[in-house]
Amino acid sequence: MQRIVILGCTGSGKTTFGKKLAAKLGCEAVDLDELHWLPGWQTREVDDFRARVFEKSRMPSWVIMGNYSKTRDMTWPYADTFIWIDLPFCTVFRQLLSRSVRRARDKLLICNGNTETWRKLFSADSIMLWMLKTYGKRKKEYGEIFGAGNVAGVTYIRLRSHAEADAFLQNLK
Repeated sequence: MQRIVILGCTGSGKTTFGKKLAAKLGCEAVDLDELHWLPGWQTREVDDFRARVFEKSRMPSWVIMGNYSKTRDMTWPYADTFIWIDLPFCTVFRQLLSRSVRRARDKLLICNGNTETWRKLFSADSIMLWMLKTYGKRKKEYGEIFGAGNVAGVTYIRLRSHAEADAFLQNLK
């Protein structure tokens, strides 16, 4: 495993898992959200975002966390491993809500100095609403990708619980 893409719906724990995996493997953890968002929750220009992802994807080893369709062509063809964090809806909902409340309450900095706020949590742009809208769609999409799988030289790993994810990390040599 040299180039790994971590997939999962919003709030599934891609970044947390990916950082642990990258540390264990001794390679760079690349959080696509960090490359995409600018201060004030402004999105980076697409060409700039793609250029940053392109630069990272040319490194000899990496763990890329996230899945922006506008950069798949730069990461997926070079990945040797795809890991899908496929947690049940209730688990994802609970951990995303808990994380969002903690971040809003504690004003924790994320994604280039941004913060989650109570107002944003209950707005039309809420990350909770985004998860509700996209959970089923992502599960179907990733299920099709993993069902097709079988690309020569590519490994597909589906982790369906925190226990499976923890065991995977512990058993990694």
